[in-house]
Amino acid sequence: MVDRVEVFKVADQLRAQRGKDAVRVSVRRVREKLLRKGSFSDVGPELAQWKAARNYQPVIELMDLPDALQKRLGDFGKALLEEVQASESRTRDGERANFEIERAAYREMLDEAGMTVDVLEARVAALTAEVERLRRAGAAEAVEATPEQVAEEQRRRGVWEQGAALRALMATKKDEKVPAGAQEAFWRDVEKEVMALLRAKGPMHPGDLLTGLPRALLNRGADVEMPLSVGWLRFRLRAMAEAGKPLAEEDGRFAPVEEARGSPAALALEDAEVRSPPPSLGDSVMWEIRRLLLERGPMRPAEIRKHLPQRVREAAKRHWKGGLGRLAKDMSERAGRGYYFRRLGDGRYAALEAVQPEEPGVEGAA
Repeated sequence: MVDRVEVFKVADQLRAQRGKDAVRVSVRRVREKLLRKGSFSDVGPELAQWKAARNYQPVIELMDLPDALQKRLGDFGKALLEEVQASESRTRDGERANFEIERAAYREMLDEAGMTVDVLEARVAALTAEVERLRRAGAAEAVEATPEQVAEEQRRRGVWEQGAALRALMATKKDEKVPAGAQEAFWRDVEKEVMALLRAKGPMHPGDLLTGLPRALLNRGADVEMPLSVGWLRFRLRAMAEAGKPLAEEDGRFAPVEEARGSPAALALEDAEVRSPPPSLGDSVMWEIRRLLLERGPMRPAEIRKHLPQRVREAAKRHWKGGLGRLAKDMSERAGRGYYFRRLGDGRYAALEAVQPEEPGVEGAA
């Protein structure tokens, strides 16, 4: 511990020094003059009380100005500090007032938004009630419907009700665990039923196929968490066609395709395969790819790019911005229209064997 009287005495002595001996009163200098040194943590609080009691302003005092001027500068500094503090206080008060105004405006905006939501919800409820009333009254159409239109409407409503029942059933069984392989077995049975319907009735739309499937099969789809719908069925049928199954789509209808060559369906397919679009540089590249497939057999697009000569690559760059970067997409589009290639089930493409009267060639071909 240090003596406060001694600290005050030493601090006054250091402050009284003038000229070359004038120094700033600090904890270190005061501690050096004390008889009982003490620690810095003991001297610091006592010196702070001295500075407050003596109104110690080292910057002004060390300038060696007259006492009257020192007092005026000290008073001016205090007045300036008070003015700055008052100005900051006024600024904070203004910001606080603006914040309150903005918060009140935001609350009003929220209230208006809430009122708008209430109005919209009331309108939706009214429209929903009106739709239910019209559905129960059977007023789906304002004009008289023919017997065929009535039958079609009943068929569609039956499909919708089946879907709603399946969705409700799936919601009640969503916590049940589906056995492994049950979904794939379900889709295999769906494929069998679809092929049987197509062979018996000919080309059909997915909606007609869905209504023709057995109800037990539809309920089974809900059990394995795969409820059938028109969109899902169309997607699966297209996947079957791309996988090489004897199925084809035309004008939105699906029909079976006989696997044996020489059948009427196969001959019709071969006749469609000999089509060719108008010649262009891109078509010349496709003819070169077709020639490569005829020589080496079916390949994937990545393998085709490796075997194409440089002249074909350069022609592709002149025609397409990305060159052969989108070869798989370009080949898929042309194969889907029956040009140049046909898709195999494993991602490979095979060249159509029908020969055109004239085949365009890439510039520079030997």
